[in-house]
Amino acid sequence: MADQSNLEEILGDLSVYQNPDLLKEEFGKFLNTSKVKTADIEKYQGLLSNIKYASQKILKYEFYFEEFYPDPEKIGAIEALNYHIHSYLEDSDILKEKIVAFLNNLRKDIRDSLGDNEGEKTRIKEFFDAGTQKTEEVFAGIVKHRNSHHHSGTRFIDGDLLKAENAQNEQRLFQTPPFSEMVRPDKVAELMERLEQEKEESFEKAKVRWIKMAADNHGQSSGYLNTLFDAVAPSLYQFLAIKPTNEIPELKVLKDKVKQSG
Repeated sequence: MADQSNLEEILGDLSVYQNPDLLKEEFGKFLNTSKVKTADIEKYQGLLSNIKYASQKILKYEFYFEEFYPDPEKIGAIEALNYHIHSYLEDSDILKEKIVAFLNNLRKDIRDSLGDNEGEKTRIKEFFDAGTQKTEEVFAGIVKHRNSHHHSGTRFIDGDLLKAENAQNEQRLFQTPPFSEMVRPDKVAELMERLEQEKEESFEKAKVRWIKMAADNHGQSSGYLNTLFDAVAPSLYQFLAIKPTNEIPELKVLKDKVKQSG
């Protein structure tokens, strides 16, 4: 079994504190829930689950770009790849916004809990502002394709995919009256072959590039999420008045035994 990510570890801990009565006695007796506010636990379960869902969705795009193409009689490969690209850009933007929403909520909740401690409020604001800025930077190279065109009312189009689509449109054009009647019969085969080659080569270039981009971005975003949650987990746990189960010696021993027996 692969190691759990920091996000999964946190979600696991929140589930334990949210449902302590479900634990076996040998586990539950070591859990201190006296200061736990279930409404806060539930809130951050939701925010973090949104991030997990969005990040898992992004993971699938390398496969989508490489393999997920329907019956060409119904939807052509160019149209399918174009759909995948726009879905990928949109889902990447959604993941970024889910992370920012979590950071903004936690910053506000912690600051509200500090009363008149202005010095600590300032420190918390600077810490979480830095996290938000880093998140924007990590996703900047991906979402800029979507946002620059989204806000200007135009649609992002991959250059090579556009070449492939143009070649495909020319093929249809010169095979349909009246243009089909205007082309020299002895040149039709040569023209169709050239356009087919241009379409296939341009499509493959776009496809390979987006497969690589999805793989590279997956590595970067996964690494960033682990770094991010490693940094913010202490603040989250402190605000929620809980302790990581891995830091409760008796629970850690029991969890390790369960893992080994599994």
